[in-house]
Amino acid sequence: MTIESVDLTEYCSGGYFLLRANRPDWPAQFTQLWPAGRLISLSACICPSRLQVYWGWTPGDREAALSFGIPEARWEEFREWCGVEYHETLDRVSMFYTPDGARAFVRRFNLETDNLYLIGAALPRSFRPAWIDGERDNEGIARRIKQGLSVEAGGRPLGYDVVSTSYADLAHSWLCSGLDKDMNEQFGIRANDNGLLSTYADAKRVNDWIAEDHEQGTRAEPEPYNFWLLLDYPIRAEREGQL
Repeated sequence: MTIESVDLTEYCSGGYFLLRANRPDWPAQFTQLWPAGRLISLSACICPSRLQVYWGWTPGDREAALSFGIPEARWEEFREWCGVEYHETLDRVSMFYTPDGARAFVRRFNLETDNLYLIGAALPRSFRPAWIDGERDNEGIARRIKQGLSVEAGGRPLGYDVVSTSYADLAHSWLCSGLDKDMNEQFGIRANDNGLLSTYADAKRVNDWIAEDHEQGTRAEPEPYNFWLLLDYPIRAEREGQL
């Protein structure tokens, strides 16, 4: 499916994330309409290898960090970074302030870049008032949205991800509840090759349908959902390749 053209001035930045594409080992009834390849999502249910600073806290999650690609020999250095230093480039619990901040992390820990994605999350500006006026956390993604910053140039649109938020972080995807089948039957909507929605109209329709439940947990998780345009940024900036 071809992604529709996008005017990025109509979006504000929800930050930048490092993650590895994945395909959850879920029952067939949840995945029958999914594309065959690996999926890209802000939801840790779909992409559990999305960098999280709390992996290095106590007790932390050493196995998750190593699975993400932190070299075992750098584990203690990573833990130190997660203690205080992360504040320079990352806000709780996984959001980098800039693509360059994420790239610096990749260089520092010498991460394997195969299947590693630097994803920018862009929220339609029409949704921003709800984040400002509502009872949202004032850190991480929520703080970023309230700032109303523009999305940085250089990202390639991949599609839209409908994801809930919880405790200043991104939580569940619309796919977690098997809604791909419901949305296909009701509206003819299907995910693209990345497991994302190709048009603003489809993403809004899915998000609106979930919102009609008023967070009762019968259509999806009992959490606020939004849809995000995902942008794929080069792991290595062009100027790095020229050095």
